[in-house]
Amino acid sequence: MSPRRYTRRSAPALPDEVPEQVGSDEVRELRAQVAVLTGAMRQQGEQIGRLHELVARQAAAAAPVSQDPPAPAAPTPVAAAPVTPISRTASGSSAPILEVLEAEQERSLAVLTAFKRFNPPTFAGNVKNPWMMESWLFAMEALFEDIYTLEKDKVRLAAHCLEGPARSWWTRVKNGRSLDPTTMTWEAFREILLMEYFPESDKRKIKKDFCKLRQESRSVREYEREFLHMVDCVPGLVHGDRDRAEVFEHELRPEIFKTVHALWLKTYEEVLDRALWVERGNAIARKEREAFERDKDKEKSKKRPAGGSTEQSSSKRPPRYLRSQWQTIKESDDPLPVCDLRWES
Repeated sequence: MSPRRYTRRSAPALPDEVPEQVGSDEVRELRAQVAVLTGAMRQQGEQIGRLHELVARQAAAAAPVSQDPPAPAAPTPVAAAPVTPISRTASGSSAPILEVLEAEQERSLAVLTAFKRFNPPTFAGNVKNPWMMESWLFAMEALFEDIYTLEKDKVRLAAHCLEGPARSWWTRVKNGRSLDPTTMTWEAFREILLMEYFPESDKRKIKKDFCKLRQESRSVREYEREFLHMVDCVPGLVHGDRDRAEVFEHELRPEIFKTVHALWLKTYEEVLDRALWVERGNAIARKEREAFERDKDKEKSKKRPAGGSTEQSSSKRPPRYLRSQWQTIKESDDPLPVCDLRWES
């Protein structure tokens, strides 16, 4: 008997498509979803193609013109659907840039017109007086805050208020340093203005006065104004907000310093706020103490007897017997006898 041969049977092939009989509703629903996804991918591919073309056109317009032949473009990935080309406009890719520039010019002109309505102070710089220059800067900063001026407009508006020698100086600075007022910060403008109109001799004097600055009999607000005036005029007197807070706190009056120092405050604004708070509290306590002393004096005056002065004066007068005898002697014509007056018991 020959051995039985075992043949390996191959697995049955799966059908390419799912028969309509099994879950026909689900198949139709899946096909509809696939069609929707395919349409969305096609639209997304078209949008990406348009963006690529727009970026390429803007880059070509911004790049300098070269005599060399353009390098072949790198192959771009094939999108899911063919990209519809966008026709180039007659004005080219510079049209959006010109529109942006014109809009910015119109905005700047509107800002300048609104700024001039408030009659901003001018600075001529005829005499290099640091106090006049610092006062002008303070007025400009207050106006900027009141009309909500953007940082990029501050230098341009302030430069519009320069007159005479100050205007000539600003022109030289712009041409010499190739400065752009639209990109310069207000702090940088303040610094170069202080360097020009604040002589070194005045800076040295302020540094000496700053070392001697104390609150003493001044109020906290008066002390604050003088402190900030020196700090703003001479950069480098204090280094950072923490140093400013410590220096300001250390020179407060002892009764204010003790309370503020015990709080271990970190910022200048916190130190100033607590100093004002302590000053108001001390003023209220002083008024209450003075009122208490006045009320106490009034109570003492009420308890004092009303006839006290009369009794004191009558106690110094001689007894009634001596008064009558003295009256009799005065009325008689005889010379006054020398007699020994004794108290009558």
